[in-house]
Amino acid sequence: MKLILHRPVLVDEVLSFIRDGIWVDATLGTGGHTDAILTRFDEVFVYGIDRDRESLEIAKKRLGKFRDRVEFICDNFSNLEKLVSEPVRGVLFDIGLSSFQLDDARRGFSYRFDGPLDMRMDRRNGLPLQRRLRHLTRTQMEKILRNYGEERRARKIARKIYGLRDKIETTGDLRDLAGKDPRTLSRVFQAFRIFINDELKNLKEGLFSALSILEEGGRIIVISYHSLEDRIVKQFFKENDSLVALTKRPIRPSEEEIASNPRARSAKMRVAEKIDDLRLTIDN
Repeated sequence: MKLILHRPVLVDEVLSFIRDGIWVDATLGTGGHTDAILTRFDEVFVYGIDRDRESLEIAKKRLGKFRDRVEFICDNFSNLEKLVSEPVRGVLFDIGLSSFQLDDARRGFSYRFDGPLDMRMDRRNGLPLQRRLRHLTRTQMEKILRNYGEERRARKIARKIYGLRDKIETTGDLRDLAGKDPRTLSRVFQAFRIFINDELKNLKEGLFSALSILEEGGRIIVISYHSLEDRIVKQFFKENDSLVALTKRPIRPSEEEIASNPRARSAKMRVAEKIDDLRLTIDN
């Protein structure tokens, strides 16, 4: 059976910040970044974490040649400090959806494919979106669209969805209510995906967990794909005195990368390093 492999973004840029030691790929997905890291660095061991069991199984096959240098963990990265019990050299987060997830109609992540309106990263837990919608008020739907999708037409769209919430079963049903503008559709699907997976809360908790297991001089690398995520990362790096940003501005994909991989277009990468206790004391 042919493996469906996601093409990771900003690979060379990520590799430029990697150092030998123990790393965590907190969003392993199908293993793209970890494959590149383990290929380039002989003295790196990776804890690969993902809550999407299907993606994890693909990663296990892809990374089979590195079986002595990677440990696979099916869990939420918000639980990072409970999952990894030793200090690590760095933690990598790639917050975006993989092509494997987006292109699978059964997952319900994309408006481009007709399929069940699910959207759960971990289909073992919780209810699919089509069932959750039936328990939301119109005001709650509006807040989700406004806060997580930054959608200006949130009230109008929420009213439509709420009126037919008991009949919505598929991505096509939601798409028909949201309109024809691809930008609006992207914002609506993004908003409900963030909501059902509690993505922003998990990101905040994951960053704090990463910092708690990071050794002095260790690094946190985060690739985000929309302003809500990037704002959280930027604020976290700025407000933690034990971190110093290594990227003054977010690193963006080159025009060449975007041309060959259009899904990289919105990616932003920020990197911070944990300051040692002595330096922190002197600076204060």
